[in-house]
Amino acid sequence: MLSVQEQRLAGLSVEGHLTLSATINWHLSARNIDLGALLRVILGPAKVSDQAPLIEALNYLQQAYGDRRRKNGPAAVLHCLRVAAMLARVMRAPTTLDLLGALLHDKEEDLTREELGDTEYDRLQSEFTRVLAKIDQNHRWFLGERIALLWRQPAQSYFEYLGVVLSKVHIMPDLLRCKLADRLDNTMDIAVQRMPTDRNAFFELAFSMMFLPGFEPAPVEGAVVPDVEACVLLVSQLFKNIVLMSMLREQRLDRLDDTTTRLFRALGATSSEQAQWVVTGLLSSPALDWRARRDLLREMMDYCASGGMAAVRSRDKGGLLDGSFLTHFADLDDKARKQRIHSLYDDQLLFIRLLVLYIGMFASFLADPRYYLHGIDQRGLHSVD
Repeated sequence: MLSVQEQRLAGLSVEGHLTLSATINWHLSARNIDLGALLRVILGPAKVSDQAPLIEALNYLQQAYGDRRRKNGPAAVLHCLRVAAMLARVMRAPTTLDLLGALLHDKEEDLTREELGDTEYDRLQSEFTRVLAKIDQNHRWFLGERIALLWRQPAQSYFEYLGVVLSKVHIMPDLLRCKLADRLDNTMDIAVQRMPTDRNAFFELAFSMMFLPGFEPAPVEGAVVPDVEACVLLVSQLFKNIVLMSMLREQRLDRLDDTTTRLFRALGATSSEQAQWVVTGLLSSPALDWRARRDLLREMMDYCASGGMAAVRSRDKGGLLDGSFLTHFADLDDKARKQRIHSLYDDQLLFIRLLVLYIGMFASFLADPRYYLHGIDQRGLHSVD
């Protein structure tokens, strides 16, 4: 298992991720980008004998993404570069094909004819043939297969998509490594509004609220709550992480190999940290009466202890949050699900309760090797009462 310092260097912690992002972005901001220097940043300590295809892929991606931005602001090209950088640092001996798959994993989803227009799409397809020309025919076939499998097709729900990917990982373990690194980067990317530190005050704050009778919380330094859109995006990402981690754990794929284990644990730890960051800011807000906050934590402690984290449950079960997953997250259509999550934010107390539940779930993933949320499969969510 990687040490804390190694996780930072690998970009597997929020602090390390911000540092890695800043370094890559600094190279991308040059008037004339030195692709060789950029590749050395992405590779870190990894040694790859055939770097020509990777240089060509960087040139293709830099042209293809241009000035496009991610939903929460950073340059869109950063995502695929960081996913490759994580794998280069966490794998013992990454191959050129491993890193090409990571760099190009979103090609079919992001760089479409509808998005780019006919002229630009055709031009970039010509540029992509230069990448393929740098690898032999067998590697072209393998790369094409991996890009196709990592592409979530428009007709697929997220659950169906994961079911297809996970059905292939015993013969293509690199698919799972790339998917976990992709989820990890998407989760950490929300931290663009967060203080650049790994320190989190949630557990200290929760303990004080629960056990110190006269405690009245003061605003926590650095506990800045992200804006509404970022909160909704974060909750969407955390939900996807619970789905992926549960499907992996149920099939015992979380320990497929050392790299998978490291990424799985990093995803659980980071997801918990991100949820704690938002909850700490909300609990520190003077808009909430401190007694209400204390009652909320007590209720959540009782709910989790009574089995609320064990399975997706229907409202008929009668518990505090029973039915919430089915109400807000079960829709197979992404846009409809995000609209339901957006409406969830309007009920601040319910929003905090769900994030506290998430913290408990991710802590359980890390502490209990048998834990997963029952009621999730490739068909979607269903109650297990």
